[in-house]
Formats: sequence, structure tokens, C-alpha cells
Amino acid sequence: MRTFLLLFICFSGSIIAKTLPATNFQATHNFINKMVNNHQFNKDELMIIFSKIELTLAEKKKKRKKEKTMSWDKYRALFITEQRIKDGINFWQDNLATLKRAESKYNVPAEIIVAILGIETNYGNRKGTHPTLETLAKRAFGNYRRKKFYQKELKEFLLMSRENVIPPLSIQGSYAGAMGYPQFIASSYRYYAVDFNHDGKIDLFSNPVDAIGSIANYFDQHQWHDGGEFARPIALQSSHLKHARLSTNKPKKNTQYWRNKGLDIYQDIQNKTKLAFISLPQDEINETWLTFWNFYVLTRYNHDNRYAMVAYQLSIKLKQAFNQLNN
Repeated sequence: MRTFLLLFICFSGSIIAKTLPATNFQATHNFINKMVNNHQFNKDELMIIFSKIELTLAEKKKKRKKEKTMSWDKYRALFITEQRIKDGINFWQDNLATLKRAESKYNVPAEIIVAILGIETNYGNRKGTHPTLETLAKRAFGNYRRKKFYQKELKEFLLMSRENVIPPLSIQGSYAGAMGYPQFIASSYRYYAVDFNHDGKIDLFSNPVDAIGSIANYFDQHQWHDGGEFARPIALQSSHLKHARLSTNKPKKNTQYWRNKGLDIYQDIQNKTKLAFISLPQDEINETWLTFWNFYVLTRYNHDNRYAMVAYQLSIKLKQAFNQLNN
């Protein structure tokens, strides 16, 4: 155990541990002690690692006016472009066998996997350049609203680094700590990432095969319904608009329930099918959609309804382009 983090630090001459920043020494010190006591890390090695990152607390920001949510049409235009579709087809062709294998094993459509990779990192071309350890530590010990969440992710990050023998100081990702091709946070990396090419290690940073399998496994573990629908547009009467939420809406009530409420639901949808309704923000009249279980599963990857909808719609475009190319 003692040799774990020593592998990750280059030494010249004798090792002299730097002093941790005074502004958050106590919080960092308490965290290190927990990692030592609960997970058998070496205290001196963690002190050295944390001394190598900038942990000065940011000044408390003035309360800002709440920014207006980007309208759905503008959000959609950011991600569904001809270039992203073209790049997605190239990625699909380059990884055809892997995507077929993932689809066969997990029953998650290839186009959904490709769409997620397209949105997250433009198929691995933009994985982020922020030092992940520093990002998580600043958010765990700084003036951030979700400090407990980031303290948990910092713990998961160090465990993930140790389990996969990755130097923690070498890892870079998004401004919020997401990593690799699929932009997994550390806990998702530990619990859902898979060694899909069977080489004895899980690599989401440089291996698209593991990334493809891991995304499919993520959705499978979140109870993906094989062959299930995602969403359909629906026009709601003004008295029913209250049922369409801007936030994530889990399908809990079945179609019969909604029909009894007076909603005009597509006739081909069975009474027992559970549905939910969402509203996508527009400058004037919001779009309203009825959503099925698999749409909700897409929101487990990112809780924004706009994200799930753009993933669904990009997947349609990708499949259409792929079929045209291969028919």
C-alpha cells in the first residue's frame, strides 16, 4: 500500500513535504486522516500529493442574479450540427464491431452511445484540461454549494486512481471533475466503467472500446428498457400544462391514469405504460413532450431534460445518416 502513491511522484534527492495552504489546512488534514483511517492510504504520501496542488480558497462570491435558462432551440443548435453528425458517423464506422458488441450485450442502441460521446467530448476530442484532483479538492474544501458531494467524489477519485494505477496528479478533465471519453465522475468510473476490451485494465481516457462498453453498462445498470421508446411531442391544454415539468420527471403514473385526467394520449400507447411530461424552455411557448422510461434513464446521465432530449434527437440523426451510408 505504501508504494502506491510513491509511484506517482517524481523525486529528485530527498523528499521534502510542502506545507499545505493555511487557509484550508484543517479541512484537507481531516480529509487525509479519513483516507488513511478508512481506506489505508499513506498519510505522508497524501500530504505530498496535496501539497502539489493549489488549494487557496476562493473569495466568497457576491450573490448573482439567477441566469435565464438557455432556450431549447439554442441549446439544441449547440449539439446537433452537420459536423457533429459527420464526426459521429466516422466514429461509428471506426468502432463498428465494438458498438455492435455493446448493443448485443447491453441492448443499448449504438446510436445512443455515439450520441452521448458526441455531446460529452466530441467523440473523445475534448476531454478537458483541468487538473481533476485540484478541481475536486477546491470544490470539496472551498466555497461551493455541494461541498459534501465533492468531498465524496474526491474520496472516490483517489480510490479510482489507486484501483486503476493511474497517477492522480496526471488526470485532467472538465471544470467540474468529469473525466475521459464519456465524462464520468469518479464514482461512476468506479461503479459503472468496464474493461470492454479485456486487456486487464479500465481506461476511459485513451480507450474508446472501454468507453463504449462503460456507457452501455451505465444505462443498463440504470434499468434501461430494451427497445423502449423515448419521447413524443404532445400538445397539452392550458389546464394540463402543470403536469409538464422543466425539471426531471420520472414516469410514475400509467397512461390510463392520464387519460382519466383528460389528457389526449396517443391511441397506440397501452394503458399500462407509465408516462411523464416535460416542458422544454422556449422564448415564447415552451415545447411539451410525453416521455417514456428510457428518456428518464437518459436523464440519469445528466439531469437536464434538454440534455436527454438532445441526446435522443442526435441519436435519430446519427442513425439516419448511418443507414443512408450503409444501405
